[in-house]
Amino acid sequence: MRTKTAVKTELSRDAVVDRALAIADVEGLDAVTIRRLAQEFGVTPMALYWHVSNKDELLAAMGDRLFADLDADAVASTGPWPQQLRRLVAAVVGALRAHPAAAVLGSQRILYSDSGRDLAERALELLVRAGFDVGMACDIARHSMQTAVMLVTQQPGELTTAAELREGLMAEKRAAIASLPVDRFPLLAASAVAFTSCEDDDGYYRFGIDLFVAGVEGMLPRRASKTR
Repeated sequence: MRTKTAVKTELSRDAVVDRALAIADVEGLDAVTIRRLAQEFGVTPMALYWHVSNKDELLAAMGDRLFADLDADAVASTGPWPQQLRRLVAAVVGALRAHPAAAVLGSQRILYSDSGRDLAERALELLVRAGFDVGMACDIARHSMQTAVMLVTQQPGELTTAAELREGLMAEKRAAIASLPVDRFPLLAASAVAFTSCEDDDGYYRFGIDLFVAGVEGMLPRRASKTR
């Protein structure tokens, strides 16, 4: 049994956010509640309200935590702009991969946390210097965040739901694809495993990031030709 002194030492805003992320990692974001966290710490829900006033504030703090260790200057300060953009997107993807069930919170909070704003400012800066206008740079930055979230939340075989549900859900999806009429969908039916599993996690993310950056690079000449 924890003593009152031990609980006071352990219970803090950081500890609450850490525990909430840990629960989401295993059971999904829906499992994170004030009541559940109170049970985890062995306190009443009222004790948590000293640290987070409600669930919305808790979710916001979880989203902010995703970017807490990112340093825009360290990530993208040298090299051609496509390389810097790639490193920025890869850094965001890496941060979200640490807590995939909470990844959706990242897109909601990136402009509310100091480190997230630094990343956004750096992305806009390098895109404007590359030749995009501010409006287009904003569109690209927005899509880069959405791409990062999509890559993490839609990774084959890694659904952001409770861990015990993943295997059943993926098996159901795999069976549905494999059962398609082969005469009509020969390639799709043969791709049941490929669509529902990922043998090379890092390769999956590299391809997704490279695809996005290549698309951004491809838009610059077209934009320049239209303005000449």
